[in-house]
Amino acid sequence: MANLSVSLLIRYKDSNGKWRRSQAARGKNGRVRPGYAQVGEQQVAVSSFTYDLRVHEGRVSKYVSVGAVAADADAARVKREKVMGARSFAEDAGLKIEAAETREAIRSATSRYIKDAEARGATEAAMQARLVLDEFQLVCRRNYVDEIAREDILRFHEALRNRRCAPRTVANKHKRLRSFLLFVKVDREIIPPVPRYDVELPTIYSKQQVSAALLAADPYMRIVIGLALKCGLRDQEIAHLEWKDIDWHDAVLRVRSKAAYGFRVKDSEERDIPIPDDLLKELDAWRGQNADAVLVVGGKGDKPNRHLLRDLKHMAKKAGLNCGVCDGCASPLQECREWTLHKFRRTYCTTLLRSRIDLRTVQSFMGHADMASTMRYLRPASSKEVREKMNAVDFG
Repeated sequence: MANLSVSLLIRYKDSNGKWRRSQAARGKNGRVRPGYAQVGEQQVAVSSFTYDLRVHEGRVSKYVSVGAVAADADAARVKREKVMGARSFAEDAGLKIEAAETREAIRSATSRYIKDAEARGATEAAMQARLVLDEFQLVCRRNYVDEIAREDILRFHEALRNRRCAPRTVANKHKRLRSFLLFVKVDREIIPPVPRYDVELPTIYSKQQVSAALLAADPYMRIVIGLALKCGLRDQEIAHLEWKDIDWHDAVLRVRSKAAYGFRVKDSEERDIPIPDDLLKELDAWRGQNADAVLVVGGKGDKPNRHLLRDLKHMAKKAGLNCGVCDGCASPLQECREWTLHKFRRTYCTTLLRSRIDLRTVQSFMGHADMASTMRYLRPASSKEVREKMNAVDFG
């Protein structure tokens, strides 16, 4: 009988941000402990993890990804052991066993992919995946994963362009689709390269636009806008911010994951951000009006408001702030593309850099994984002062 073995490993990022593999930890009942690695004699909680099978067949050893759900991963290990054992006994008897292949429906695979993202705490990625894969299935019109062809992906690109999606949007949706296709192990050869697009300077709001938005906002939206504009928070970070995350004495806001809501900060990078005095004063007044709330801007039932972007666009439309020329304004809902919370975040980053706050500090406040992401916001100022300085330059 050939040397056969299957072991379940957990793949995770260590404290230095490097990927490691360790044995998956098990509880006293023998079941895999989700999110725990067996490191020597200790069981260590880890983040950004997924599970792999390490399969030995004779002299051949390989790793097989089995997702981020502990119970499903261990079930895959048991199944693999049974199949390998059956094949080995059959070979000793001069027989050959072929495991029956099952075809996976695209909808089933989509659900599995989203469930995997949610299990890893990647709630925002799961939400985006759901939208992109729903769009893809409308264009693809296939039933099974093994039917997906290169032409289906190219047709998806064409459909997005026909909807007048920006080139960068097409590229981002392609990346999300590619992640799904690799997850379900389609042939890499059928996946076309990422569509090209020009890297544009990040757009920001002018002082006049910021003033107009704050003037149109009710107290709730003023807090939402303030957290994006003056602390640089992402949409989901705002939605999951709790009062206990604010240090009132030191005027510091802490961005951190929230296991209770299944929310994990991007790149697992928790960070502290200073709160300007004027925003701190507004937050304190808002807290006085919402003393029983857990979330700073919670929705119905004090649950995370997952419609902050929609609320902002509705505010802009009602106040007559729509640009009137974008595709969003021309749509039946008249939701202007110019108004996003992320654009307030970009304005925050650019404002800090123009105020000569050093790059590493701004990178830390923004929660960027690398400095290159922060450096994109080093765009020339267009203020009156800069023009005056340019006019004073003697070019000979």
